[in-house]
Amino acid sequence: MSLLGTWTVSLAATAASAYALDAVAAAAGATLVAAGLLDGVAQEWVVGFLVASYAIWAVGLRTNLRANGALLAATGTSTNVLSKAAYEVTRRRTRQVGAPRLAAAVAYAGTEVAKETPYYLAAFGAAAATNAITSNDALVFLAGANLAAAGYEYGLGRLTGVFLRHRYASFDTDWVPERYLADYYAAVEPDEIATIAFLVESLRSAPRDEPVLFFGVGPTMHHVFATAELASEIHLGDYLPANLDEIQRWIDRVPGAHDWRPFVYYTLQCEGVVRPTDDEVAHREDLARKKITQLIRVDAMHSRPVDRQYATVISPYCADSATDNIATWRRLMRNIIGLVRPGGLFITAALHRCSGYTVGGRRFPSANVDESDFRTVLRRDFDPSIEVCPTGQDATHGYASVVLCRARRHPAVSRSTVG
Repeated sequence: MSLLGTWTVSLAATAASAYALDAVAAAAGATLVAAGLLDGVAQEWVVGFLVASYAIWAVGLRTNLRANGALLAATGTSTNVLSKAAYEVTRRRTRQVGAPRLAAAVAYAGTEVAKETPYYLAAFGAAAATNAITSNDALVFLAGANLAAAGYEYGLGRLTGVFLRHRYASFDTDWVPERYLADYYAAVEPDEIATIAFLVESLRSAPRDEPVLFFGVGPTMHHVFATAELASEIHLGDYLPANLDEIQRWIDRVPGAHDWRPFVYYTLQCEGVVRPTDDEVAHREDLARKKITQLIRVDAMHSRPVDRQYATVISPYCADSATDNIATWRRLMRNIIGLVRPGGLFITAALHRCSGYTVGGRRFPSANVDESDFRTVLRRDFDPSIEVCPTGQDATHGYASVVLCRARRHPAVSRSTVG
């Protein structure tokens, strides 16, 4: 969906949601007053009932705020346009990963609280204007409106969650690193046989003794070993803390951490070691541990996800595996390649013409890109070399080939200007 499309949908959803909420809340408040269930009850008890209704409303609102945050992250749309505005502004002004969703929640909650003012004016205005309506009636009306609003907020949050689950699984709530590792990295599968060989070959032209950035590394180490000898430092960036925690477990040699030795063995073979020994494999692992100096939380939606540029940036299966929207993929790619300094090397890979992949039985999005999409994104600032490699994994994971790409940035260009 285009940027204009997400704003249009958000505006329409805001209008529909506001109308529906007001209608439901007002009707519930009026019905509770008409029922007379609290007639004759002391005012302090009615006030207590009103306070309790706010607590229940807060629980319902909390459910909706979480769902709306996930909706924004997955689709760029919201059921509250001010929430979307806060999300977009904050995302452009800060690299703190959780800040946009927090800003969105604050804006959403602030809007809902502000909506209380007309109810108070109407309820107590009516009580002041006529003896037929008492101050207790006004309090009961507000409590009834709050209870209905709580049910509405909770229901909207649940419906949003159902929509997202039906569409794709959520990285924020459904991603389990252990399942991903078990599904894809129990052995060196065909896609990684091709990718690691391509990576090793591409790194032969990479500058030595410079920091290397892996952007969107996930919970994995299998590509990192190829850079251990040439990099002065290795920086690993990912959006999900759980992924970085999984890497930290491997660095710390925690029992049960994933076993990457088959991938080290294959990497060494690609480098020309015919039969790597256990000592050679262990040495490469130890060298990688030593060179990893930073684990960084990054957000590719930010225009400058890391506050520096690198001579070598490696980002396989990141942007394409984060969205099903080609426009969003281009934006993510633009932000990632902006981290490559002039004359620097960019290495990437993507699932070829794939709309989704499975992890633990859940389907996650893929941007359905091909080699022409990479040429479009890179052609202005880079000299790309792109190839498509069949893998035959369609029945297993949802894709049958991968796109492999290395690109040298033009020396005179400091930031990407592609659209």
